[in-house]
Amino acid sequence: MTASLARGPAICVHDAMALTGESPCWDAGRGILWWIDIQGQRLLAHAAEGQNRAIPLPLMPGFVALHDSGDLWLGLENGVWRYDPESGDLDLLAKTNANPRLRLNDGKFDRRGRLWFGTMDKSGPTGGPVGALWRLDPNGTLHKMRKNVSIPNAICFAPQGDRIYFADTALARIETATLGSDGAPGPWEVLCRFEAGEHPDGAVADAEGAIWVAVVGGNRIERILPDGHRAGVVPLPVSRPTMPCFGGAGGNVLFVTSQRRFLTADDLRAQPWAGALIAVAV
Repeated sequence: MTASLARGPAICVHDAMALTGESPCWDAGRGILWWIDIQGQRLLAHAAEGQNRAIPLPLMPGFVALHDSGDLWLGLENGVWRYDPESGDLDLLAKTNANPRLRLNDGKFDRRGRLWFGTMDKSGPTGGPVGALWRLDPNGTLHKMRKNVSIPNAICFAPQGDRIYFADTALARIETATLGSDGAPGPWEVLCRFEAGEHPDGAVADAEGAIWVAVVGGNRIERILPDGHRAGVVPLPVSRPTMPCFGGAGGNVLFVTSQRRFLTADDLRAQPWAGALIAVAV
């Protein structure tokens, strides 16, 4: 049996009842864990002191990422927007999607300040491979890096910045590729596969180059080494965890978002934290 990496019990720190909670992002300067509720069209905030907020958005968000400037970059349905948490200003940076059938999903900055994100059908797993993986460069240039994607997820990077990880959740596997000096991925290789009924969702890389991935249908976060071997799990009280990230004052708190969408009434009674932000010391 794979060892648990938890150093204490899981706790609910923000019971937002998100339909699809996603994209946790630790803002050390403000002491805030930002995350989103996709179908609820909300930017959510959990402060280290315990205060929680919900900020309505004009369109469905697909990710929130912290820019070096301190502003938040939001992937809304039609493009990438800059949000100033102090003023509340929301400005369009790049229009990336004109198809009303699609929305953005999962987005992270690489070490060179390029924003990688996906597009997908709004209906989710029934939409088919109509999405893509994109890269938005600091100069505003947009590049399509991969096509025929159903549900883009698990975007993260090795600590040295020379490798990208990615999952098309519908394929139940995580893939990886080296990044060339021009920012283009080399050939994609399968890092690991998941059992029937389980699918990889969001992921984060640690300082040793391992990735921690949320397993939908698996009630856990898995730590996967760069060679594909499983190196531990974090058990969770929800069946649909969506993405982990590290945060807290010492960086040793694993924050995990989760989903209520697709659960039955019986599931929701058995999983009262579904749709909440969960924290575990690791």
